[in-house]
Amino acid sequence: MDVVTYRRPDRGMRLQVFEVAEPSPDASYELFLSDATPKAPGFEQLSFETLDDGDFTGSRLEYLADSMRGEPDIGTWHVVDLRFQAADGKLYALAAYGADSDGHEDERDLIRTALEHFCPPETACGTTTGSG
Repeated sequence: MDVVTYRRPDRGMRLQVFEVAEPSPDASYELFLSDATPKAPGFEQLSFETLDDGDFTGSRLEYLADSMRGEPDIGTWHVVDLRFQAADGKLYALAAYGADSDGHEDERDLIRTALEHFCPPETACGTTTGSG
């Protein structure tokens, strides 16, 4: 599965977007949190929430990790990982990574913004046309 990664120029924050193979967000997290899936060094789960509400199906995991492979040493990383069903009926993940030392709100804000503007491939989302 392709993973699209966006990085801040100083590499201290990143956003990843990818399609989820499992049949539901909770099933995807069950696999991720199982002993069968290797975790980043120092993995510590902070919270897990099912966010199903009306038309939205999704879950969010927040965790800490001592380091991320291929990323700079910024100290402990804070991760907000959101898995959800999109307009095309498929499941996707948005994962925001940043320094734990500057608080957690910047990663949460990045996830909220990414979700607000997320549009699956080959899907028309929120586009309007109008004159002048």
